[in-house]
Amino acid sequence: MWQTIIDSSWFNFLFGALLFLSIGSGILYAKRYKKKSKWESSGIENSVVGIFGLIISFTFLQAGNTYRERSATIHKEANSIDMLYRYSKAMPQPFYKFTQNTLVTFLRNQITYEQSNEEQFLYNAKKISDTYWFYLIKYNEQTSDLKDATQLNKISVCFDHIQTSVSLLAYSYSERTPSFIMFLLVIVSLLIGFLVGFMNGMKLKVHYLVPIIYFIMITLTMTVINDLNNPRLGYIKPNYYHLKVTYENIKNN
Repeated sequence: MWQTIIDSSWFNFLFGALLFLSIGSGILYAKRYKKKSKWESSGIENSVVGIFGLIISFTFLQAGNTYRERSATIHKEANSIDMLYRYSKAMPQPFYKFTQNTLVTFLRNQITYEQSNEEQFLYNAKKISDTYWFYLIKYNEQTSDLKDATQLNKISVCFDHIQTSVSLLAYSYSERTPSFIMFLLVIVSLLIGFLVGFMNGMKLKVHYLVPIIYFIMITLTMTVINDLNNPRLGYIKPNYYHLKVTYENIKNN
């Protein structure tokens, strides 16, 4: 249930609203508190904020690493497709043309998936891959040319790498920072927000600059972390430019 809330499109708005309320509650509580007694700093407030900084840095790093892995997988897939296509050029014309048409269809399908997020892509990708794999097996059984057999081995290796990259990329879109860590980050953010509001509310004259900066900084940070975790809903998406260039190159050559 918690993961469903995090993955929802309105999570960032909900978090921002809760953070605003926690800061405001801290300020209001401080105004009531200082009327009854005098506040004495314990000296550990900065340490608490420092621990929060470590938690948010860890979460940010983990989400960023997942994003880089997605991008690296896309580059690996594009490189494997380029290699397979180059090897196919050394094969007889019918095999080369079949490979070219298959790769063009496969890449068009994947780019469409990136733009539309339709689950049908995964099924289409499997159908295209199975068709090409059976063609490789059949061609390998029929050919007696040693040179062609050597090229087929190279093509098969590249094809396996493409399949691996596609599977890893599809899986990576469902990979998230553990929900317990995100829950911890949200709770700690709200508690620190209350502390920031309280500490500023205890001043003789309330200064709103620090609470505002904290609100903007944490809200934007959580938005970025959530975007990196779930690129399907967010604005930070893996760059498919390498695959698009590969598609245009194969299509036009």
